[in-house]
Amino acid sequence: MKIGKLLEKIGNIPEIKKAEVINIPEDVEADIGIKITPKNPKDRYKIIEKLNDLEWEVYEETSSLPVIYWEFEYKT
Repeated sequence: MKIGKLLEKIGNIPEIKKAEVINIPEDVEADIGIKITPKNPKDRYKIIEKLNDLEWEVYEETSSLPVIYWEFEYKT
């Protein structure tokens, strides 16, 4: 699955306000970094579950589990 398609699917998750590609911290080994801004911080567990499902969808398509650095931004 291409990064663009993955970001599109993340953007289609109704609980997510914004998703953007970010730089990965130097001390982290990952394929990509993505910052998630939830619409409601209370939905974080729903979002995490849906993101995990997407990671496994990528695995099923490519036989490779992506290493994604997730960063969550909660605005109050």
